Amino acid sequence: MEKLIIEKRACRKWIFSILAVLLLIGVLIIWQYKKQETEYSIIQAIIEELPNYQNEIQSWGYQVSVLPKMIEKPDNAGLMRYYWKSVDPVLILENQDGGMYCFYYGFDQYISERTYKENMMLISVSQYTEKEYEDVLKTVRLQICKINIKQEPLFENTAHTESKNRYDVSVCIEITAESLEDGNELSVVGGGFFETNYCSNNFEECRLWNGIDPTSANIYFDHNIKQEYNAVQLLEYYRQGLELQSRLVELYYKRQGKDGR
Repeated sequence: MEKLIIEKRACRKWIFSILAVLLLIGVLIIWQYKKQETEYSIIQAIIEELPNYQNEIQSWGYQVSVLPKMIEKPDNAGLMRYYWKSVDPVLILENQDGGMYCFYYGFDQYISERTYKENMMLISVSQYTEKEYEDVLKTVRLQICKINIKQEPLFENTAHTESKNRYDVSVCIEITAESLEDGNELSVVGGGFFETNYCSNNFEECRLWNGIDPTSANIYFDHNIKQEYNAVQLLEYYRQGLELQSRLVELYYKRQGKDGR
């Protein structure tokens, strides 16, 4: 009888321990959800009361605009993901170079476009044709975006190297060329669309979409991206977005404090 009582007490201890662990996990999940919800709510609150924030944000050196919830495809291909996902309004901060930092659930993506003259090799119809080069107007469109649009970006990516979550940011570039004489688009070596996923901590570790060996199948895409932007530049754009995210949150709380809310 005494042995049975001891066993029951031991069983209760195990049950209470398991319940305590489950409760802790539940609290952490709720806290993380609330944190994400807060990031989203802050951005939407800034959008709704933009006149109260606009002058301060512009003093940082950015033009401020709002991308409304879209019902038609946008002209800017970098904004298509908002159309596909049918998301709520997006806050956009544009720097002096035309680069746009977009905020939905916190910092969401960076897009830019630059055009310049370059001497490029034309793609020949026949492989036996003599190589031909031409001065063209080259356009490079860059997009750095969170893979999961409804998750705030983290300042430090702590996912294990072999984990799929390690590759949390997608980078894509589109390269086109136009004739300087008539403006017609030309087929050039090095032109096209290149996309792959990176670890946001360094933009060196990369993986092509879902699980393809990054050291082999992905090297072509990574090479073409890095021909235009090195890892340091990509990391700088990403960190600047995170910095702006923090400044927006701080500004929001500052305004709330002044209003006595």
